Amino acid sequence: MKKIIPVLITCLALCFCCETTAIAQTTQKIATINLRKVFDGYFKTKQADIQIKELAAGYDAENKKYQDEYKKLTDDYSVAYAKIDDPTITEEVKAQRRAAAEDLRVEIKKLETMITQFERSARTALSEQQRRYRKNIMEEITELVAKRAKSEQYSMVFDVGADSADRSRILLYTDGQYDLTEDILKQLNANAPADILEKMKEEPIESEEP
Repeated sequence: MKKIIPVLITCLALCFCCETTAIAQTTQKIATINLRKVFDGYFKTKQADIQIKELAAGYDAENKKYQDEYKKLTDDYSVAYAKIDDPTITEEVKAQRRAAAEDLRVEIKKLETMITQFERSARTALSEQQRRYRKNIMEEITELVAKRAKSEQYSMVFDVGADSADRSRILLYTDGQYDLTEDILKQLNANAPADILEKMKEEPIESEEP
């Protein structure tokens, strides 16, 4: 009996150690971040938004020139076509006017094609530029979050603003104890130009998704 007791104590101690180790292995330090808030609050997002709007304004100005030209041609065509049926003119003049009106109609069709192609090209260019800006900004944010997580030994970082495909919340509760949102934003905007920060206050970005 005296020999059995030490053996039992040793076994119990080993079991306790194993259980403690298992608990320690399953315990994870988890942080959260509102990625949408960080994306919208980052000064580079505002800079990208300004550049996209300037690019769009340039396309709009060029498109207006096309539209003005189109209106002039259609007005000229209407006038030219109306003159064809003038009863006071000869058949020869009528044929000449009909030919002139037809030339205008051909020009209008060509311009319609040009306008369609231009608008499609402009939309594609704007979409691609916006996608490129978004991708670069998200990569920068993600890299910074990853560095922070590694330095502070977080095993995971959840986005508290993320939704599932059916628009339901993915993370239903957090006590906010390890939320990185404000710290990450502060670090990202540490060297932000003063004029951009002022524009962010006047016209904050509110994107639907980061």
